[in-house]
Amino acid sequence: RYPSIFYKRLLKMTLEERRKEYLRDYVALKNIPTWMEDLKNKSETDGENTKEDLQGKKSLGEKVSLYRGDITLLEVDAIVNAGR
Repeated sequence: RYPSIFYKRLLKMTLEERRKEYLRDYVALKNIPTWMEDLKNKSETDGENTKEDLQGKKSLGEKVSLYRGDITLLEVDAIVNAGR
């Protein structure tokens, strides 16, 4: 019963109100580049032309982000462990 009361309170809050409740720093998803953005940044810094490599990966690459770090700091609604 306690968790449902807690979550109902959170659902009524704006994002800024929720952020005031955080006990430590967080990583917002908007700060994590998509796979495509990351590849473009790497190709610019490496001076390589990877346009052909990026063409086939557009649909998935624009939706997926890769993140290395403490996943408990991500500002997300849920963390799912898909590994077995």
